Amino acid sequence: MRFQLRFGLVKRRGGNAVSSSGLPAGAGLALLLLATVGSSHAGEPEGAGSCESNLTCARATVAAVEHDFSQGPDLSKWQLLARESNAGPLPAGNQTAPPRVQDEATGIEFILVPGACYETGGPAGAADFVCVDPYYVGAFEVTFDQYDRFAEATGRELPDDEGWGRGERPVVNVSVYDALDFAKWLSRKSGKRHRLPTEVEWEHAARAGSTTAYPWGNDIGHNRANCNGCGSQWDGEHTAPVGSFEPNAWGVYDVIGNVAEWTCSMRDPNPDHSFERCDSIYETRRRAYRNGSWSDEPERLGLAFRDWNAAMRRTDFVGFRLVRECPACRKHEGASHQGKVARKSAK
Repeated sequence: MRFQLRFGLVKRRGGNAVSSSGLPAGAGLALLLLATVGSSHAGEPEGAGSCESNLTCARATVAAVEHDFSQGPDLSKWQLLARESNAGPLPAGNQTAPPRVQDEATGIEFILVPGACYETGGPAGAADFVCVDPYYVGAFEVTFDQYDRFAEATGRELPDDEGWGRGERPVVNVSVYDALDFAKWLSRKSGKRHRLPTEVEWEHAARAGSTTAYPWGNDIGHNRANCNGCGSQWDGEHTAPVGSFEPNAWGVYDVIGNVAEWTCSMRDPNPDHSFERCDSIYETRRRAYRNGSWSDEPERLGLAFRDWNAAMRRTDFVGFRLVRECPACRKHEGASHQGKVARKSAK
């Protein structure tokens, strides 16, 4: 039996409750109580106050459902103005970039995602626009095998696999900074720029043009993903090897369940920390992650659902996938994106 407090402090393995920091469960709970004393504010929803001011915890489940900060860039509510191709990443005959590339050092496979422009709506009926240039996104979540190559090459401690096995399982127990260091290492080896996706990039790639709760529809179905109630052999127990389920329409795997995935966007969806761009690598506050995990119920796995945790936290339900930037694609489409938005604004 496995018990996990959603604040990310207590886990139960083999009947012995321990905190993710290695403290006994009682000590972990005591620290949690001490951290939350005096941190709640009048007028905040019950269960949200501690995570509003305590950098060491993820937000409570009740906050995810009821609190304003749970509202991320739900692309299903945005109007898609233009996309380069409805059928695939690039228009026919365009040889600017291949639709798939593979990194030689790690074997990571990247899928080329088409650029798009969205109208998001705005105050007093004004139109706001978000345009995304084409980019490559990891076809799979980064695995232990891939991350371990980086860790061994740089002399880092290997992340804990919880006894579930390494190899093709998605890496867990990695912080935002671990993921950023992996991306920096891969960038230097490959000569291509790699980074975490923004929330908009993550959801755009995960939806692959869909507007439903899940890539395949509004019902979680049976054995389509790994979660606590998805009907898979791994449900609620541990991660599955990447690629164990069918990909979305653009060939991106595991965008629902298995592990949640770090983004480079801040938790706070405001002009200073927009979820459509990356924030400073030196920012220590909470980062958003998407996707839900093997331990989450289906209602926490919708494509628009977001969660967050302190950037330095490592847990057994959060991993990551990378973006590889495509400068040639940006040069190809930059002017056309601006024109599409200008024409829409003029109507």
